[in-house]
Amino acid sequence: MTLSEPKLLAVLEKQFVCGWRNIQGKEAYAGKSHDHPVASTALQTSNGSGGRNVQMLFIAPSGMVLHCLPGYWDPDGMMHEIEFILELAKLEASDLPLLEKRDQFQLSHLNHAANHSEQMVADSYLQGFDKMREEKQEGSDFRRKTDGDVRRTVDQVMHERMARRPFIPIERFDIGTVVDYGTRFYDKGGDGCCDLDKGKPTAPKRMKPPAGGVKKYGGWKKSS
Repeated sequence: MTLSEPKLLAVLEKQFVCGWRNIQGKEAYAGKSHDHPVASTALQTSNGSGGRNVQMLFIAPSGMVLHCLPGYWDPDGMMHEIEFILELAKLEASDLPLLEKRDQFQLSHLNHAANHSEQMVADSYLQGFDKMREEKQEGSDFRRKTDGDVRRTVDQVMHERMARRPFIPIERFDIGTVVDYGTRFYDKGGDGCCDLDKGKPTAPKRMKPPAGGVKKYGGWKKSS
């Protein structure tokens, strides 16, 4: 049963403690970006954008990692994932044997991704500069098995990566590998950037978004 938003928020207040850590200059996987005004919003970006800059980890009281959301997530996508995380928290706190918990953890992540709405998939496309980087990666998991094109979406790949990390303690959780996609340099202004590993980043393209918002690319769909 899906919780209503007010009820869900009430549950979160009782079950979660929020904390944060600045990874700039401390973690090798940390990304960089152009300076953005304080009042600047992220409303024109896609789910998972800036995954090297921001990571939201959801950790059980035992220290086991339930989920890792990389980068930006719109409110609808975020609430959808949090409802899923609450189910994982119940599984982690259950009396089931650890091996069975891990099996269910893996299946839960894969099944959840397979049932994402078409809208959530469409909102989770790789931005142009991130896609270009993945196209250069021989074994990128953003490539479709059918034709090898880099067309898979962050919401799908994210859950598959988490499925391979069932109930791992935070001390052993490899965040850098989980968020290893796209460029280290994030450019909210558009596709006008380059990888910091290859030199000085270019200035962002300050193009005004179209009246109808950014273009939504077709995403992954479950085969029949």
